[in-house]
Order: sequence, then C-alpha cells, then structure tokens
Amino acid sequence: MLPLLRLLAWLLRYVFRFRLPVARDNLRRALPELDAPARERVLCRQYQKLTEVIVELPWTSIATAEQVRAHLRFTNLPEVHADLAAGRPVLVLAAHLSNWEWMLHGLAVDMGAPVYAAYKPPHSARADRVMLALRSRLGIRMLPAKKLVRELMRLRGTAHVTGMVADQMPTSSGGRVWLKFLGRDTAFFPGPAEIARLGNYRAYFAAQRRVRRGYYEVEFEALNAPGEVLEVRTFTERYAARVEALIRERPEEWAWTHRRWKLQPP
Repeated sequence: MLPLLRLLAWLLRYVFRFRLPVARDNLRRALPELDAPARERVLCRQYQKLTEVIVELPWTSIATAEQVRAHLRFTNLPEVHADLAAGRPVLVLAAHLSNWEWMLHGLAVDMGAPVYAAYKPPHSARADRVMLALRSRLGIRMLPAKKLVRELMRLRGTAHVTGMVADQMPTSSGGRVWLKFLGRDTAFFPGPAEIARLGNYRAYFAAQRRVRRGYYEVEFEALNAPGEVLEVRTFTERYAARVEALIRERPEEWAWTHRRWKLQPP
C-alpha cells in the first residue's frame, strides 16, 4: 500500500499539480518563518496526507463500529458524556485537519446520543447521494446548512451532538467574523457561535491528530463552560486560536490546497 500511496501523492502534486500554486502561496503567507526548503517539505508531506485521506474514504462504506473505534480514539470522552447525561446538547467543531470524515463516524459510534452533522450539499445530485450514504451509514443525521438552524432549534432541550467543520471560507454567509488567523485577515462563519448561544450548547473543539497511517486520536478541548454564553466574536476567537495552534504544531495535516483567503476584509 505504501508505494501506491507515494505514487498517488506524486501524481497529485507533480503531474496533476492539484492546486499547487494555491498551496504554495498559502504556506508562504501563513508561515513566513519557514524558509523555502522547509515549506516545500511541508507541502510534500501535505500531499501525502491528502492522498491518505482520499484512499481512506471508501473504507467508511464497509467499516463496523468496532473497526471505527480501533482506528479512531477519543481521549477524553467522559467529560462530553457527562454533559450529555446532564441533558446538555454538545456542539463539536472540527477543522480540515487529518481525517475529518473518519472523525464523523467516530462521533456516531461513541457519543451515546443522536448525532447531527452540518454539510453543504454538492452541486451534483448523484455526488450528494453518495456522500450522504457514506456519512449516514452508522447513524449520523446529515443536515443541509440552509436548514441547520431551524432543525437545531427544534431539538432545543434535548441531549444530542451537532458536528461542524467550521474553518471553511464563508462565501455565502450573511455575516462574517473577521479575525487575524495565521497572520492574515480571515473571515469565519458566525453560525457556530450563534448556534451555541441560541441552543445553550456546551461547545468543544475536536483536535484530531494522526498517530500513524490509518490511526487517529481526537482530544475534545472545551470552548465554553457549562451554561457560559459567549459573544460571537469571543467564541469564534477561541475556536480559531485552537485551529491555528494545531496547524502550527502539525502544518502538513491541514488542507493548504483550500482557497481559504479569497475574501477581502471590508
């Protein structure tokens, strides 16, 4: 498998040049303390990790709950379980780090409560059906972003988990929170903070790290205390700070190919 992964990563970078200029520019601007050879090493490892995520994705179509638990370990579940046992809903915010698709399945098998996940439907109806089948196979209930708030307000007062990958560029969002992120003016969705406030959620950042190929661990880092209501900017700052810290710790794990900084601040 390893030679095949290396070949696919090489093709992705050197033959197809998948968003290579975007990735190089993002790295240069976000991590200027790294010299050019160091950035190229990060870029090489990032294409390797991206290839692993692509190859690992089909496994979710056949994986059992026991196999998911074996490959994805949550390190501090008791705190989250205590919130759910107390009747508090839990908001889990992730980022495009390591294998976020596998993390979703880990939530489904280990939370012990209904799990909902926000997603943006792709333009292709066929692709939407395929991704929904993959993501919902172990019990995740997928909610389109446009219906998210309405559905979550219906769940107020019930113990459940809502998962979101919140480091995307908010192109269609009605509002944006502008922060300094990796040294650059960056727009974030205000939605997670608003959902946490309106639904009285206990919020956690899911810090996912790759242990070795095909094995991951996730640590839940609390973004608020039980019952603590935060302003939108404060909440978003806490989330962004944790994402940035994890990127600086393991820069090869983030999706540098994403066009994250297309928007300009007002």
